[in-house]
Amino acid sequence: MYSSSLLNIDYLEKEQLVLSTWTGNPLNAESFVQEMKYYMEKLRNAPTNKVIWDHSHFNFHIPDALYPWIENEVNLPAKAMGMKKIGFVLGKDVMAQFSTMDSFEATNSVFAPRYFSERNKAIRWISHKEPETFNPFEKEISFLIEKNATEGTARIQIELSLEQLPFYLKRLKEMFNHQALVHQNFKKFMSLTLREKEILQLITEGCSNKTIAAQLFTSIHTISTHRKNIMRKLECRNMAGLVRYKLFLQV
Repeated sequence: MYSSSLLNIDYLEKEQLVLSTWTGNPLNAESFVQEMKYYMEKLRNAPTNKVIWDHSHFNFHIPDALYPWIENEVNLPAKAMGMKKIGFVLGKDVMAQFSTMDSFEATNSVFAPRYFSERNKAIRWISHKEPETFNPFEKEISFLIEKNATEGTARIQIELSLEQLPFYLKRLKEMFNHQALVHQNFKKFMSLTLREKEILQLITEGCSNKTIAAQLFTSIHTISTHRKNIMRKLECRNMAGLVRYKLFLQV
């Protein structure tokens, strides 16, 4: 149907589906958009409503700014053409796969794609040859921890079935997002003085200004001032915001 140095689009007559495969050659925002336009042109003439994207060699980290374009210019028109299911074969570039998942989640897309570790499994699913009730989580996962005392680091190796990979990739993405949030909050936490950290500890334990003042042998006014400074430095508006920082008080 279509072939370039970046993207190959084939119609598999036996399975009656469109298979789009990225070649692995470098992409940028402009070339990605252009290839997606070619894809839409071919999709309009395809005698099917089933599509598999093979991202085995996909290495482009889709910018957030392109998410609305993908939804409005690709997903919505494809839905209007009658497309019901879309599947992705994941590749080795984790961040590229994260950006693909985000492009659907961030826009509350009209599609809820399925992700697979192998092309054959994706084809069997979209061709209704693999039951929807298939449960990959029946298999247990195992962990191996390697410590490097010299460098003060540790490596965690996870062994799981290939069918579980898409699910845990998504969980890993959520962990990275959480890590970024923790890093930002820790910088704010470290801006507190030792006295402010001490007062923050008592605040998160539910102590009132009066109780804290009595315990630290100071005035309620002083504690009130400290509380205001703490909330300003941590950019919190209420008690719920302060409780987030209890994590760092336990380190």
